[in-house]
Amino acid sequence: PLPLWLLIGAGIAKLVVTAITIGLGMPSGVIGPTLFMGATLGGAMGLVGAQVAPDYASSVGFYAMLGMGAMMGAVLQAPLAALMTVLELTRNSNIILPAMLIITTSSLVTSEAFGKKSLFLTILKTQGLSYQNSPVIQALRRVSVGAIMERSILRTERHLSPAEARKILASEPRWLIIEGSNGPTAMMPAVDLARYLEDAAEEAKKADREMPEAIDLIEIPANRRDIAPVQYQATLEEAVEQFESSGAEALYVQRPIAPMIQHIYGIVLRSDIESYYKYRRS
Repeated sequence: PLPLWLLIGAGIAKLVVTAITIGLGMPSGVIGPTLFMGATLGGAMGLVGAQVAPDYASSVGFYAMLGMGAMMGAVLQAPLAALMTVLELTRNSNIILPAMLIITTSSLVTSEAFGKKSLFLTILKTQGLSYQNSPVIQALRRVSVGAIMERSILRTERHLSPAEARKILASEPRWLIIEGSNGPTAMMPAVDLARYLEDAAEEAKKADREMPEAIDLIEIPANRRDIAPVQYQATLEEAVEQFESSGAEALYVQRPIAPMIQHIYGIVLRSDIESYYKYRRS
């Protein structure tokens, strides 16, 4: 058998080279290096076992085969494929039980203890490619946000006079998008502004005074919601991802109409996406 230091050195060297190759995006295989690393490290463990308990240890080649299966099952998260590979390479059914034990253990440690997925799925996620193909994701991927967005909106400044507020409500929007110094900051139902005007008018009449000259849409009682942008051509799947990443309660749908100029076409709520999927499913 090869010396222990050579097996460990070859396994570590192959691990470093493979990691650099995959990290740089160079075209290379994965299964071959995985089997090589498993064989060298498994053989090294076999040499250690032969020195510690020579009466109970099996041959070094046996541990090398188990190492190949364990490494392949852990890296690819494909325990059945790893077991079939070991069986085909050895043509010995006696290796099935120990191979099942070591492959299952390595796969569970990788996925449950370290929370890692298959190498191929990890590469896709790193490149920003979606690998989820559940029926829900497929349904959301086929529809754009423009198909379900609420178009009854109106952009307005944060500070308004009562006359400006009544003029805005005259157009009967459903939602008001409140503009800030760096773009839209929040939105609120238009009915909340109408209710505030009625209450303020009643209080002013009872107190025999004039209504406030300015209305702060951020300060008045209203069901305001935090918002985040989403592009008009985005799918519902991308909208869900934007909800999760931004923590917003609503998304305003925008599209550039000129350099540095974004036009807002509507808003999308999480409930709109859920209602669409329930409607499609029924």
